[in-house]
Amino acid sequence: MVAGCEHVVRIPTRFCVNLATAGAIAMYDRMLSLGRFAPRPVRSGGPTEALRPHVHGKVNTRRRRDAGDR
Repeated sequence: MVAGCEHVVRIPTRFCVNLATAGAIAMYDRMLSLGRFAPRPVRSGGPTEALRPHVHGKVNTRRRRDAGDR
């Protein structure tokens, strides 16, 4: 079954975790890795990098539908 998977996630623990806990751990890691947070330090007292300035995307507006458009 694992051979057919595109990605396999392993959580290194000394104890078992249920599906909800494993999902929460994976989402927390993705949030830190891909979110707008400073990178995780490799060790205590490691170097820290400043965040890049935030860039706003274009404004998304919704056009108002007329009664005849429904």
